[in-house]
Amino acid sequence: MLVVWFSIFFFFLFSFFLPLISPLPSFPPFPLLSPLSLPSLSSLSLLTLTLFSPFPSFPAPPALQKTIGIAFPTATTGYTAGDANGEGPAILKSTDGGHNWSVCNATFGPDLLLLAATAAEDAIVVTSIFGELYSDDDGNTFHLAVGGGMSQSARYVGVNGDGGKRFAVTGSYGGKNGVAISNDGGKLYKAYTSDVFFTYARYGAFPTDDIWYVAAGEFPNTNSSQAVRPDLAPRYRRSEFMGADGRFPAKYDHTADPNVSGYKAQLVKTTDGGNTWTTLFAQNDTFYFNGIDCNPSNPNHCCAVGESADGPAAGAYIYCTFDGHNFNRTFAAPYTSSKGFSLLDVRFANETFAWAVGGTLNAIAPSAWFVVSEDGGRTWDAEKHTIPGYYALGLDVVSDKIAYAAVDNLITQTSGVAKYLDLSVPSFSAEEQ
Repeated sequence: MLVVWFSIFFFFLFSFFLPLISPLPSFPPFPLLSPLSLPSLSSLSLLTLTLFSPFPSFPAPPALQKTIGIAFPTATTGYTAGDANGEGPAILKSTDGGHNWSVCNATFGPDLLLLAATAAEDAIVVTSIFGELYSDDDGNTFHLAVGGGMSQSARYVGVNGDGGKRFAVTGSYGGKNGVAISNDGGKLYKAYTSDVFFTYARYGAFPTDDIWYVAAGEFPNTNSSQAVRPDLAPRYRRSEFMGADGRFPAKYDHTADPNVSGYKAQLVKTTDGGNTWTTLFAQNDTFYFNGIDCNPSNPNHCCAVGESADGPAAGAYIYCTFDGHNFNRTFAAPYTSSKGFSLLDVRFANETFAWAVGGTLNAIAPSAWFVVSEDGGRTWDAEKHTIPGYYALGLDVVSDKIAYAAVDNLITQTSGVAKYLDLSVPSFSAEEQ
């Protein structure tokens, strides 16, 4: 018994006071996947992951209980959104690189369930179960948009949304899957849907005005009580690993069942601004897709992440294309005994540097998981960047030197922000650090 209590004590110690980078065990070989080429430990020795959690200066209401995402239009100014301890959704803003956060003045009803958030310039777009909302005054007020629908994700179009004017959301519109585009800062949307989708449109990437990608998928809904809101369609459960309260488990002792079916994964693309759509990737009974992103300088170079808790391919995966058509698997973390791997989102900083985030779910110590590529997604390093006790729900990459991630503490049920800095850059200002 004494050994058990010492184990618990040291787990909490490392979760809260030492959120340092720790190695993960090597992954076992995966069928049909060539061995991954991982950079040496010394190649990233100057990189650090700084955790700001809970938010250092947080006026009432108290810290967020759950986060839905994060957006940093600049190195120092950014937003995160989530649920403020049962008092309803809240959106927070930082102007000093994530050190301090203030609550935006906008208020939402306690029954409103936010699903995603994004920002460009001074415009913010959030999606909810009742449709899209926008702010054009730095989050002081929010208004209900017109013409949207039930959107699971939100992104700006192009490099910066044409100065905060062009936004895109992905989900269901008029009962069909697709995207909706706004050209006025999120006020009015026009839907572009297609019958080519055979599963839920979940996440989108919009590298240019006319080239858009949608990552679609679904997982078996064998137990409706596990949904975030049992009265809602299962598509609004962000991950199969989420529990009924919308959180990821602090203890994971699930054994993958290889006989489970019902997974669907699909990648769809348009090159003419939504007039026609083409399926690039389609698979059943293996996994489902989460986030997708593209190289900001090449719309034909993109990566998407996926996951599954059961089935013959239980694990976490990354698929990339280098020609805009063929998506091939460049990373796999297969399920191991009582350990689940999850990847929720991915972001490019440039043509070579990219992050994918999620979590490793263990029987004792879950961890936020940051998987990095320095060759455009051809290989990934999954063994260096973790934060014990947390789960990474989303990220925004300012550059290859600065990135931010929204993280939840699975033990204390509070949220935080993880910040990545390349300490080899001597020119960072005090605000950026």
